[in-house]
Amino acid sequence: MASGGGGGASVAALWSEVNRNGQNGDFTRALKTVDKILQISKDDITALHCKVVCLIQNGNFKEALSVINSHTKVLTGDSVSFEKAYCEYRLNRIENALKTIESASHQTDKLKELYGQVLYRLERYDDCLAVYRDLIRNSQDDYEEERKTNLSAVVAAQSNWERVVPENLGLQEGTYELCYNTACALIGQGQLNEALKILRRAEGKKVLRIIYFNSCTTVQ
Repeated sequence: MASGGGGGASVAALWSEVNRNGQNGDFTRALKTVDKILQISKDDITALHCKVVCLIQNGNFKEALSVINSHTKVLTGDSVSFEKAYCEYRLNRIENALKTIESASHQTDKLKELYGQVLYRLERYDDCLAVYRDLIRNSQDDYEEERKTNLSAVVAAQSNWERVVPENLGLQEGTYELCYNTACALIGQGQLNEALKILRRAEGKKVLRIIYFNSCTTVQ
């Protein structure tokens, strides 16, 4: 009994160390500590998931995917669908990533975000547009601006590569990226003068953003 209690305390201390290193962004040390936990309990689901996350954070996508694929009896269902699809995406296994995402029974927002990126890479712009529209319509978080930027990028791609007349999505040109994507869409339609005007506007927004960033970083 005494030995078991000591082991439990030791694992708890290791988890505290993992949490501390993760909060500090030191995923290399966190990974080493997670491996110590797995030496004590090799099929600990949380530890295996943490190991995958640490490997991804360190850019070791192939190794992270190997951990997922070699522990399918433990990491079952949707528990690592996003991580698996993300690794496949980053390893340029786009079709595999698509299958992983579409086989997930629960589509979280982050999985949908990745789905949009995968569809864009596959040049399935209509499907990609539908995904971002759904996200913008149904999500309640701080990423709406980024999604609108991605949406405008899809419209620009349709205009340039599929010669589709850009749909007016009501996106205001509030950022450099939105202006740039709007200009690209206009270029695809041969409206070069209007595109040039918006590109100049985009350049102005970029300069203002740099000035603002510099002023923020120099304030003491």
